Amino acid sequence: MNRTFLIFLVLSFYIHSQSDLIKQKEYADSIFFSQNYFDAIKEYKRLMFFDKEKIFTYYSLNQIARCYKYGRKFEDSYNFFSLALSEANSIKEIFDVKVNICRLNIIERKIINAHRILDDLEKDSLFKEYKSEIKYWRAWAYFFEMEYIMAMNIFNELELIELSNLSQKSYQNHYSVSTAKILSMILPGVGQFYTGNYLNGLGSFAWNLLSVYLTIKAFSEERIFDGTVLANFLWFRFYRGNIENAEKFAIQKNEETLHQTLQYFYSKYPEEIP
Repeated sequence: MNRTFLIFLVLSFYIHSQSDLIKQKEYADSIFFSQNYFDAIKEYKRLMFFDKEKIFTYYSLNQIARCYKYGRKFEDSYNFFSLALSEANSIKEIFDVKVNICRLNIIERKIINAHRILDDLEKDSLFKEYKSEIKYWRAWAYFFEMEYIMAMNIFNELELIELSNLSQKSYQNHYSVSTAKILSMILPGVGQFYTGNYLNGLGSFAWNLLSVYLTIKAFSEERIFDGTVLANFLWFRFYRGNIENAEKFAIQKNEETLHQTLQYFYSKYPEEIP
């Protein structure tokens, strides 16, 4: 009788402890879903402290890493995803953590690192069931890299029509930095016109035209020193500035296009992009 009672007490204590842990997990999750990420971190850490059997350790570490990610603390996010990886108990958990690390690299535009992680996952036979998901995140790596055609081809292959169309539209709105620079080399101001910066383009054209006129005039009047100074410190300066501006505006326009597109998808599909 005493032995049965003791077993009953142990089981009751265990069930009660489990119930408390589940309540703590649910509480931490509720704070996470309310987007109070740094408060959620405290609650997940509290969950791990009381979880002596480490039932929720992987889950808590993974959630803490996500909290830091959403709080834009990427270095801390990397660290906790790495800790979660060490506590993973299944192939799926290992895969999910590695993908999340890949996603962090994509967000930070460390695209080479992202492709390397995806290459390793693709080569590993453990993850052969996740080929489509690996392709999906590779497409996003290309998208953040502004390699829109590569992204479009993969999204097409995965039959993700909206994402494919988005990639195509982004490509059509993309400005070639090299084209902008070459146009400005041929005729100052044209590179800025190419990127839609008409006022700046007119300014570049006018200043270059004026500096060329003053330089030629000085040489034609045999004012060699004045001509040399004008050429080096006025004409060449405006000419170089015109090329640099064309490059800057092309990059700026491309970043704006990427940002606007991502804002749309973050609001519509927050968990489906990096």
